[in-house]
Amino acid sequence: MADPALLSRWPLPEVPEVAQAVLAGWREPHRRYHDVRHLQECLEAAVRLGGGRDELVALWFHDAVHTNTPGVDEAASAALLLSLLTGRLPEPQLAEATRLVLLTRHHRPEPGDVAGAVVCDADLWVLGAEPNRYAQSVSDLRTETGLDGPAWAKARRHQLTARLAGPIYRTPAGARREARARANLTAELESLLRPGRS
Repeated sequence: MADPALLSRWPLPEVPEVAQAVLAGWREPHRRYHDVRHLQECLEAAVRLGGGRDELVALWFHDAVHTNTPGVDEAASAALLLSLLTGRLPEPQLAEATRLVLLTRHHRPEPGDVAGAVVCDADLWVLGAEPNRYAQSVSDLRTETGLDGPAWAKARRHQLTARLAGPIYRTPAGARREARARANLTAELESLLRPGRS
């Protein structure tokens, strides 16, 4: 688990008390993948990718609500952003950060959407990690979902196949991780397709 104190390097601009409230959500005991470590890795990746204030605010909130309900969680996280930051941040920034949170539902930013590409690549950064770190992230995700055996294998095969169907990363820096990410996902998918594996 990452040291939460390190997150002081990326405070929510001008609203540290909100950052602490959001961080409490990331520390919920049921989280194993969508936890403080994931948040920190996303923020670090966004900085490497040239992300600015809007992107960092969006990443603070992108999994702030997590109930293992894709789509619903992102919408709830965007709503939380609005509820906590309305009146604290300028309206254009508020709208942009909310838009970026919602992009993490499918990770398909439009061509030319630089901010969207940064946020989506940062959220998927661990896919291009070294194999041991990638494997740990998969184990954490499996624990968090509560799925086991055939249910996990079926859901995961679907996710991996969909992710491999298109580019994983959209930024130039992300593209340099593409080959390793595809190797990680392909190896996992092949393991799930072997007879008797789940």
